[in-house]
Amino acid sequence: MNFDWSDEQALMRATIERFGDERGGLDRERRRRQRALPGGFDRDGWAELGRLGVLALPFAASAGGLGGGPVDLVAAAEPVGAKLLLEPVSECAVMAGTLLEAAGSAHLAHLMAGRHVPAAALLERGGRWNLAHVATRAERRDGRWILSGAKSAVWQGGAADLFVVSARLEGDVRDTRGVALFAVPAERVRVRTWAAADGSLAAELELHEAEAERLETDAWAALEAARTRFRLAAAAEMLGIARMLFAATLDYVKGRVQFGQPIGRFQAVQHRLVDAHVALEQAQSLLWRAAIDHEPRLVAGMHAYVAEAAIRVAHEAVQFHGGMGVTDELVVGHGLKRIRVLAAQWGDATMGLDRFLAAA
Repeated sequence: MNFDWSDEQALMRATIERFGDERGGLDRERRRRQRALPGGFDRDGWAELGRLGVLALPFAASAGGLGGGPVDLVAAAEPVGAKLLLEPVSECAVMAGTLLEAAGSAHLAHLMAGRHVPAAALLERGGRWNLAHVATRAERRDGRWILSGAKSAVWQGGAADLFVVSARLEGDVRDTRGVALFAVPAERVRVRTWAAADGSLAAELELHEAEAERLETDAWAALEAARTRFRLAAAAEMLGIARMLFAATLDYVKGRVQFGQPIGRFQAVQHRLVDAHVALEQAQSLLWRAAIDHEPRLVAGMHAYVAEAAIRVAHEAVQFHGGMGVTDELVVGHGLKRIRVLAAQWGDATMGLDRFLAAA
């Protein structure tokens, strides 16, 4: 089987890598400056990703996108991770964008052009990662949809212009039936931001009589499809970060001298690096398998494995770099924190493995 990237995939990867080099995603000073901007990243970079076609890649040609499939998404997401881009491609373009695409929403065009940043507001306190736990209520009044409730852990919510919100039309909390999706402009809700571990701005939302636009689609099917696509993109992004950290650690142990020789010559160090390399290769194989098959339970299991492998490699990178590895003074710390955030969104490893085991 040929695992080489196609010409189009290689071109997209090169485009993202060049964008990352120009935007300085691995430059800690530029990262600090961008994190201090409203929303936690430079909106000019988001607009540039729109012009380059990155934001349109996952979506069907009939919706105005580039019609990229799961393998194309993986090809693009890996360099997003390797260059540690601050722009929220996985959370906003992939997760929220998939929900907009499912409803045929006109908001998708603004996303693909890099004009708007949508965020998925789907989780609530007490529900953990259960997308069916929806206490937020939607009511029809005078021809308008009105939402009341609260949403928690809205990833990249501090940067969002638009929220895709799940709300209940009928039924009890945790009933998969009776849930619908709505688009709510940011100015119609109360947003309280907080800094996630990677420095991005997540949010808590309060919806008090908030007027909304209903997204006409099978909400539960759209949520499952969006989470599956997100897991695929997030796993590829984590793998890209882990490979970057592994390469940086290799360079470091070749130059760090202790007891009169580079520490990379010590057998114990070599064994640990070999184990990390094997974990990366196994993760890569599972990622490709999931991208080719794209079965939701397989993707869930793959995401869980890749997350644990990426965290293990990142921890090794931190250990070899010493105390500085956990600080923001080295790119290693930034990479570890980003992996941790991606690994915990929309379900941790235990949840993913439970979903995978259910298929056995």
